[in-house]
Amino acid sequence: MSVPEVPASLRSWMSAVSEIARAVNAAEPLDAVLTRVAEQACLLIGFEYCAVMLADAAGEHLQVAGWSGLSPDYVALVSDGGSLLIRPPGPHLDSPAARAFREGRTVAVPDVATAASYGRLRSLAPAQGYQGLLAAPLRTSDELAGVIVAYSVAAREFAAPEVELIELLAGQAALALETARLRTASQAVIGELSRANAELRRGRAVLEWAEEQHHRLMQLVLDGVGLPGLVTALAATLQASVTVEDAEGALLARAPEVGYRPPPDSRARRRRPARAALEAGDNPTRRYEVVQVPVVRPAGPVVPGAPGRAAGEVAWAAPVVLGGELVGRLWVTAPPAAPAPVQLRVVERFALVVGLELLKQRHLVDMQGRLSGDLLGDLLRPDGPARPQAVLTRAAALGHDLSRPHVLAVLAVDGPAPAATRLSELIRGGAEPDAHPLAGPYDGLHVLLLRAEPGPPEVLEVLGRILTHTAAALAPRATPTVVAGPVARTLGDYATAFRVARGAAALRRANRPGGLVDVRDLGLSALLLETGTPDALRRFARGLLQPLIVHEAVRGGDLLATLRAWLAAGCSTSSAAAALVVHPNTVGYRLARVEQLTGRSLRDTEVRLELQLALTIREIVHLDHPT
Repeated sequence: MSVPEVPASLRSWMSAVSEIARAVNAAEPLDAVLTRVAEQACLLIGFEYCAVMLADAAGEHLQVAGWSGLSPDYVALVSDGGSLLIRPPGPHLDSPAARAFREGRTVAVPDVATAASYGRLRSLAPAQGYQGLLAAPLRTSDELAGVIVAYSVAAREFAAPEVELIELLAGQAALALETARLRTASQAVIGELSRANAELRRGRAVLEWAEEQHHRLMQLVLDGVGLPGLVTALAATLQASVTVEDAEGALLARAPEVGYRPPPDSRARRRRPARAALEAGDNPTRRYEVVQVPVVRPAGPVVPGAPGRAAGEVAWAAPVVLGGELVGRLWVTAPPAAPAPVQLRVVERFALVVGLELLKQRHLVDMQGRLSGDLLGDLLRPDGPARPQAVLTRAAALGHDLSRPHVLAVLAVDGPAPAATRLSELIRGGAEPDAHPLAGPYDGLHVLLLRAEPGPPEVLEVLGRILTHTAAALAPRATPTVVAGPVARTLGDYATAFRVARGAAALRRANRPGGLVDVRDLGLSALLLETGTPDALRRFARGLLQPLIVHEAVRGGDLLATLRAWLAAGCSTSSAAAALVVHPNTVGYRLARVEQLTGRSLRDTEVRLELQLALTIREIVHLDHPT
């Protein structure tokens, strides 16, 4: 079964939320508000029917309170007292809606025909004519109130964004229900004593404050302020420090700039009280709830001027979830007072929107990766791009002027990477904030193009950060290798540069995977690296350098270092001596010894090229042993 695209854009979602909020604020009847929620589920996610069901006062049955697209006969059938039992005596009377309510989690039924554990569907589904459904619980601040059920005429697998959207709409329905109950309660106390009236006014002010923050949040998303803007706004609202991390604890955004207090470090989180609190927050049945995490002050002397931890200090953490997967956390630390329940609800809403922002970023990275991969496929054709100007135009759209020199690098991974690994995100995370390589998959490797102009950031520094970041994410099962290949100055140079970098990567991986290899300045000797196999290149280097390696192992003499320095200095004896801090006569003696041991004349240009390549191969594969 194909998985349909979710038709709701972020702007459509915000518009729907605003419409529901307006209906709630206008004090529309609860059934009308819940009907709006059902209609928006059909419009945003592409379902044919939808129903919002509430538990009865006894907690025994689910009853339809608002719906879209369902026939009156079906609504009557479902609303029958014995139809949707919350705790049926067996699977022959069970339903996905009842199970979602009982277990407090979203239940998906891709195909009714194969859902043997839900006996009620055998009579309900044909009555309305649906094949698949999603049921998500409605959770108010203190209880489960009901479920929202969306129906599909066709059987289908439900994608993670569809599940996220139905759960977010369930949250809006729960908010509408809770607001309606609060409004009913507020009307009941009208005319009470002045103290009760004052408390009511305070409660309404709190609700208005929360609603104001909600609308402000929606506007920030529409304005496209990104994750830093959202975090800054929440920090200002709560007068606290706010931090967003990914699932591995890496910092994504934080605020404020002045007086920022970080969340507990990894050591503090491993302590039993903190670990228990975080594990409770990660429980799927409490998917978006804020949890209180104790902060233990580390032992040791107090550093003057450094922010300390007050005894008994606590922090608050909200999980950021996408498709049932924990992708990060939102932390609130050092508020002026413990957040009130309504403030914690604001934090939970922020965590939901942070999840949407991360989802948007993930989709953007995936799209850029696909575009970059297609571009690299055209750029690295063995005979060069078929349409050079089109390649330049597409690269410019991705922020790279390929008419200027670029270093071509490759990243290879040996070993089984974790299932959730996204190399594009790892490369971007390691390269930021001062470099944005054009990166994408090609021929079993990840290719990176970085501007080669002088000035920061230096290419090897950026590649080193990418390697470190990627290795930390893949450890201990997989090992990345990064090769900085030649500089490509014209479009026709990129295919050659790729073959050289690929050859160096194959040579390194065949001997000892991992690390950063630099073959940017090989010159003509790169042709051998481009065409030779790893075994042939190793034999070539060992055969040429073996006498020098054996001599150094037995007698020392720094012959290899001297030869390397002399070749790097343009075959200048005086420059090599200065680099090695020895007398020029010493360099001359050592070079004569090299000629004697290898039986080759260093005056021969071809010999110098061969020695240069042999030394490069030795550095790549760590060819250090005499045998």
